[in-house]
Amino acid sequence: LYRDFSSLSSGINAEYGDVLSKSDPQIVLYMKNQEDVWKEVGRTEKAHNNCNPNFVQAIQIVYRFEERQDIRARVFDLDDPGQSIGMADFLGELEVPVGQIVAVRSLTRNLQHPRFTNCGTLTITATEVGGHHEIACLKFEGMGLDKKDFFGKSDPFYELGKQNPDGTFTTVYRSETIEGTLSPRWRQHEINVKRLCGGQAEQPILFSCYDHDDDGSHDFIGYFTTTLAQLRDRANASTTVFDLINPKKAKKKKNYTNSGQVKMAECRVEKTYSFLDYIMGGLQLNCTVAIDFTGSNGDPQTPRSLHYIGAPEGNHYQQTWQAIGQIIQDYDADKLFPAYGFGGALPPHGQVSFEFALNGNAENPLCNGVPGVMDAYKTSLLHVGLSGPTNCAPMIRHVSRLAIKAAQSRTAQNYYVLLILTDGQFTDIYDCIGAIVEASDYPMSIIIIGVGMADFSDMERLDADKKALQFNGRKASRDIVQFVPFRSYVNTIAALPGAVLQELPRQVEEYYRKRRITPKAVQHVQSSPSF
Repeated sequence: LYRDFSSLSSGINAEYGDVLSKSDPQIVLYMKNQEDVWKEVGRTEKAHNNCNPNFVQAIQIVYRFEERQDIRARVFDLDDPGQSIGMADFLGELEVPVGQIVAVRSLTRNLQHPRFTNCGTLTITATEVGGHHEIACLKFEGMGLDKKDFFGKSDPFYELGKQNPDGTFTTVYRSETIEGTLSPRWRQHEINVKRLCGGQAEQPILFSCYDHDDDGSHDFIGYFTTTLAQLRDRANASTTVFDLINPKKAKKKKNYTNSGQVKMAECRVEKTYSFLDYIMGGLQLNCTVAIDFTGSNGDPQTPRSLHYIGAPEGNHYQQTWQAIGQIIQDYDADKLFPAYGFGGALPPHGQVSFEFALNGNAENPLCNGVPGVMDAYKTSLLHVGLSGPTNCAPMIRHVSRLAIKAAQSRTAQNYYVLLILTDGQFTDIYDCIGAIVEASDYPMSIIIIGVGMADFSDMERLDADKKALQFNGRKASRDIVQFVPFRSYVNTIAALPGAVLQELPRQVEEYYRKRRITPKAVQHVQSSPSF
């Protein structure tokens, strides 16, 4: 996700800068790059003789949800117009991740100084630039289309074309093919208005209808042109019908009227909202962690084990959670994470459990922050035996039940993320598919990270980027799974969150858009819900 947002600063108390007058503060904003070097990204204007300025000059940066972006705002007192920052008095600084600002929209912190205390406060407010846009929801039906196949009826589909500056058209949408009918009812689809007509409601749109042929030589049935404004204005009419015209047939036949008709069954233009709109409206990302405790991980006391905790940099489970947790924690107000294990044998009788609390407290599995999850994990390894099988459907259904409750509120308040860390393929893969298909209707996403060198081909199947998951004839309403093998990033841990979290913003947007749930106009942050 790439979004621009402006950070504006105010509320600085800089009385100690100048002795005989008020300070003339200016803010310089720095961002840490991938080499951990601070680079300047912008400056505010200088506020003359003002210890409590509201800076007008916004500083734009590119926001990336899937990365940890640290910024440092440094405040200087500039006495002379030509004075450089290097010669100005340093009044204090504030260092904070961008995610923390975005999550609360407006953040106020005390300024820090190596020699002084009570240096005043700095408020940074985040505003998204160019976030939301419009989509058109369109549904068409054909009536009495020309028969193109010698044996049987046509197999019609249609294309929508956007007009280019030179008057030609570029195809921007192609429908599904309806086989063996002259009166097709194509399914409703959504398309970005900017993609359809450049955001201009009066710009011509080309509707072209064809008879599908397997060899690619599709037979042209007819076309008509319209505009989004025309479709929208006539959306409430009882019958909005367009004639399909085939110019070659029109020249040959004297009494030619059309090659069939197309009825506009539905046309809606809706405003859509971005991931940042929902986050700034108070949406909480509630992350549950589930860690594989099956025997295939190896004895935790031996260095070859995937659960070995003697490595200075941490094992792959620890490295993964550290990289992901430090980003997603900024979007959870209380930073309390439910953490579970699955496939472990619990004391005292060695009963295998597929959803046991890492902290040993089934009534309250919450762990305090990223370190809290790591402490509970290490403690569990001392008491829980590694067993199996690798059944994960219970954990998926556990979090799904929480998402079902959140869905009942019809508000963009809580979205659930299940992070599964496993060393192998799920033994109950078909049960998992059923649980995922069911969960796709609720505010929930699943991230699976494969640890170790096992065959993860079935996991790729769960990550349904190309083909929707199906279970007992039911299709998933949306793609909610992202799978990433840790071995692809073992030498570049910093790149892991980008691969793991890149689809989450789109999944959040898609869920709320399909249910026409808008973000809250006024932010109201709650503590984490039940677990």
